[in-house]
Parts: sequence; structure tokens; C-alpha cells
Amino acid sequence: MKSLEIEIAAADSKHLDPSNLIISARNCMGSQSVIIVGFPGLPNEERKLHTGDAILYETPNGTYEVRVLSQDSFRVRFLITQITPMPSIAGAFNTDDPSNTFFTEQELQKINSSIEEVKREIRASSTIQPEQIELVLSKLDEIKDAAQRLGRKDFITFTAGAISSTCISAAFSPVVTKSIFLAINSKFSWLFTSAMLLLK
Repeated sequence: MKSLEIEIAAADSKHLDPSNLIISARNCMGSQSVIIVGFPGLPNEERKLHTGDAILYETPNGTYEVRVLSQDSFRVRFLITQITPMPSIAGAFNTDDPSNTFFTEQELQKINSSIEEVKREIRASSTIQPEQIELVLSKLDEIKDAAQRLGRKDFITFTAGAISSTCISAAFSPVVTKSIFLAINSKFSWLFTSAMLLLK
């Protein structure tokens, strides 16, 4: 894994080549700082981090861990590590399958409820690290948004690919990966049936 140590002054940002990451230290309060990680064209991830805390951030170039090594009221020192160079699943699917119909409003509401149930289970898990939880929650939001624009067959394919890509690119352990898929299988059993069960 490629790693780089950088220091960012309070209320300043740095653009990192060749990763194209943009990291900002918005507020430095000594014991914790408001850190923003971004990439051109992608949503920012904003977190309050204590020393030792980390953010996992997915980009088209791979997944990066941004970890706080030390901080005071004037600066924050980071360790930036590229977990894997594997790009994440992006974009949308488009098939001509006549059975690939869009979801009804009632089904979209049920998907949103299932997503929230998965989130609650992920947050309560003792096997998943905090930075891993934030990455999974962000991916679940992407999946929820995808349901608005994808047909049901494409949505299942997208969900399987998005979760698999996240677990692999962020180098999750088999135990963590299995717990995530079990949570999704459980809450989406009304929709996925055997499709996702094959991925446990």
C-alpha cells in the first residue's frame, strides 16, 4: 500500500497528486478537528476527527484512508494510504429487458425503510470499525439514490456490485464483509430473494 504523510495548517487545504484528493482542516480545536476529504466531481466527506481517527474515501482511482497522526490548534498531520487502486462501481445500468421495470412509489418507500434498517444494524455492529461504518453508510445512500433511476434487475446488479466493490477496495476482512452482506440479505429479503444470498 502506498502511504504519504502530510501536514495541513488550520483553515487550509492541500491538493494531492497523483491521487487528486483534496484535504481540508476547517477547524482545529487541539483535541479534534473538522476534516473534509474531497475529489473533483464527487461529494465531500466531512468528519470531526480525534487523533488516530480515520476516514475511508472512495474515488475513481481507488479507496484511500486519511488518518490523523497528530494535531493541535494550528495544524493537523495526516497519514494518507491508498488501500487499493481498484476503482469503485459508478454510473448507471441500462438494459432493454422488458421485465426490468422501474420501482413503484410504494416499493421506493420500502427500499428506503430497508436501507435505514441496514444502517441501524451496521452502526450497532461490533465487528466494523468506525471509518468502515461511514464508508458503508455512504455507499448505502448511493444505493438508495440508484433505486430512483434504475430498473429492478439493474438495481439488484448495482447493489451487489457496489457493496462487493466497497468491501474489496477498502480491504474489509471476511468477517466484516459477511456481516454487511448478512445485514443486506436480511433487510432486503423481500426483494433480492436468491440473488444476493449467493454473495454471502
